Amino acid sequence: MNKRKVTVSFLCLLVCLLVLTGCDRSAEERDKAIAEAEQAKAELARTKTTLEEIQSERDELEEALAGISEELEKTKLELAAAIQNQEELESQLGKLTNQRDSAIEQANDTKAQAEQLSRQLKEKTREISEYEQWVKELQATIEDLENQISQMYEESAEESDEEVTDGNNV
Repeated sequence: MNKRKVTVSFLCLLVCLLVLTGCDRSAEERDKAIAEAEQAKAELARTKTTLEEIQSERDELEEALAGISEELEKTKLELAAAIQNQEELESQLGKLTNQRDSAIEQANDTKAQAEQLSRQLKEKTREISEYEQWVKELQATIEDLENQISQMYEESAEESDEEVTDGNNV
């Protein structure tokens, strides 16, 4: 559209100059008008060349933009996939963190139970030791009592023997 405006503007200028040159003016004015018309033609040619170059650059830029747009779409897709992977990994990390926390809690519970069982074992071991000591004392007492009973039987047997021997004397 800009090309058309520029072309129309130069053509209008050219027509105006030609119209003015056709009037009865002096040769000097006519030469000046012709020179200006030639300048306008040259400027129009340069403008057309510049316009063609600009259009060529525009086409190249449009192609580059199309390539960049394709790359942008690919990058968007890759980014979406990366975000989805990140979300999945974060979800897995959350699950693993929960499992780890649960395992730590179970380990702490197990440790507390082990400590409690260890205390109970120590207490029972102490009680068993006390019972063993008590059993030893009872065994010693039983032995003493058995010795005393043995001595009593022996003494009573000796007394019976003495009575029997004394009874024969009577």
